[in-house]
Amino acid sequence: MEKLSDFLYVETVYEWANVGAAVTEVGVVMLDCPVRPTNSLHWQGEVRSLSSRGIRYLIATDYHGDHTTGSSFIQDEVIIVAPQYVFKEISKGDNAFSKEIFVKTLEDRGLSDEAKQVAEAVVPHPQVCFEDSVVLHLEPLTFEVRRMGGHSPATSSVFIPEEGVIFASDIVINEPCPGLRDANLKEWIEALNFLEGLSADRVVPGHGAICGMGEVRLLKEYLTEILGMMEEMVRAGRRREDASTDRSFERFFWTDTTRGDYWIQQRKDTFRSGLERVYDEVVRSWNS
Repeated sequence: MEKLSDFLYVETVYEWANVGAAVTEVGVVMLDCPVRPTNSLHWQGEVRSLSSRGIRYLIATDYHGDHTTGSSFIQDEVIIVAPQYVFKEISKGDNAFSKEIFVKTLEDRGLSDEAKQVAEAVVPHPQVCFEDSVVLHLEPLTFEVRRMGGHSPATSSVFIPEEGVIFASDIVINEPCPGLRDANLKEWIEALNFLEGLSADRVVPGHGAICGMGEVRLLKEYLTEILGMMEEMVRAGRRREDASTDRSFERFFWTDTTRGDYWIQQRKDTFRSGLERVYDEVVRSWNS
């Protein structure tokens, strides 16, 4: 656990997604929760000790499984705050946020007990939902939670102005090959532009090492390049299937090969489907 300030903490070593915690006068606010049951329980133990009032809130920044699944294992009675999109997607059942990805990947790695726990877990619905933004005033901190979209329709950032820190969720991914499965690239680029305008010197990304605005700009350049390449292909009259499988996009692909065959294949599949989404996005934009 890394201490960012007297009130903020972050952990970047758990599998799948980064998590954070903030200490307030009413107790601990968790920012997302690790996927694996063992990691979730370990993180709760770490942050629970930060306040005599224990864990009081969880801010869920997306409906994707790496941001929702771990909440199944929270032992405290917490108030979950999330975009309305998260409530709607959880209501659809396990497939809505791809729990199968984690189950199969854990099984591939011989972690069958944890895979079973994830498969059987009931992901709780958030109790407090918002459409676009909400502000939590929990002394001595302010949590400016804003649904930005881009990576998915639900993806939200949490800006804590007193500390100059943005918990950016998957709006900022500080590692190769950000997932495009539910992405809208123009919306994502606009979200990155918004983050650049905030008075923050530290950014906690959804994945990868803690960073700053330099990495925000690099991701914006990456997404802009992909969007520009696809626009050229659409302009040239390329069909959707041909454009999404064009080998020129291969240099953008990366995956963690230590997670097993299922993980590698689903990363390939979602990269391809993500490029199809980008193609559709370009066509819609030109036809509107």
